Amino acid sequence: MLGTIIKRLLQGIFVTVCVIFISFVILRMIPGDPAKVMAPNATEEQLQIIRDNMGLSKPILVQFKMYAQNLFHGDMGESYFKGDTVLNVMKQTVPLSVILLVTAVVISLFLAILLGTIAGMNGNTWIDRLISSIAVLFQSMPNYWVASMLIILLSVQAGLFPSMDYTGPISCVLPTIALVLPLTAVLTKVIRSSLIDSYSQEFVKVAYARGVSKVAIYFKYALRNSLTPILISLGSQLGFLVGSIVVVEYVFSFPGVGYTVLNAILRRDYNLVQGIIILFSVFFIVVNIIIDLGTIRLDPRLRKAEGGL
Repeated sequence: MLGTIIKRLLQGIFVTVCVIFISFVILRMIPGDPAKVMAPNATEEQLQIIRDNMGLSKPILVQFKMYAQNLFHGDMGESYFKGDTVLNVMKQTVPLSVILLVTAVVISLFLAILLGTIAGMNGNTWIDRLISSIAVLFQSMPNYWVASMLIILLSVQAGLFPSMDYTGPISCVLPTIALVLPLTAVLTKVIRSSLIDSYSQEFVKVAYARGVSKVAIYFKYALRNSLTPILISLGSQLGFLVGSIVVVEYVFSFPGVGYTVLNAILRRDYNLVQGIIILFSVFFIVVNIIIDLGTIRLDPRLRKAEGGL
């Protein structure tokens, strides 16, 4: 078990270092000048002074060496436009995005298990077809369109929820709905397919023959056998969910990490963009490690292959 964890951590560290270097170089190669964004009316001499103060006049590899040294000591630099350190900016924005992420995942799992179970236990009936059709509809709707419709219907016309900024927990309702719908659709389809497959397996038929109750068969055999594909699907969808957060937060002007990083990209705020990229990278690596270990733990075949994890 310890060897598997160490192996995954070493792989994660290597990937993180590669992401930091590649993103650092690409950010400085894309068109745009932070100095001109900060001082659009400045002369060329004044712009050069700003670039010198920001360290942008040095070669990229020299800039990266300085950044890596500072990063090793826990310093991600300062945001050019926020007037604060990158760490402080992330401390202010990360909790809001975490609230959206965790809430969306919890609600989606609950709804997906409920709807997927109903569809799976009524396979190839009108109930199954209705739930599957709704899932396909929700999955095909773009997040930005869903967010815009929620603003028009529930905020502008009905006046039930605020449409912009963060004024309290009620401001999380509409962004959460926009994130929940596609994730619920995907997980519902996975659970439905897994349950139909589980109920066709011999071990479930044997359990029925032994007189085991339907409730016990569902929880002890069918649902438990479906946990592995659910976990794998959830892990793959978290990447999509994080990308969706960027779009949804921007539509709602929700001051989370997604809204912040998009504005930072537009302003060429290199340090802030780099810091959030590192945050996303670490998040994905940690999530993948947890999912790998969870999958190994749930699947006896994988557990045996990994040496009894």
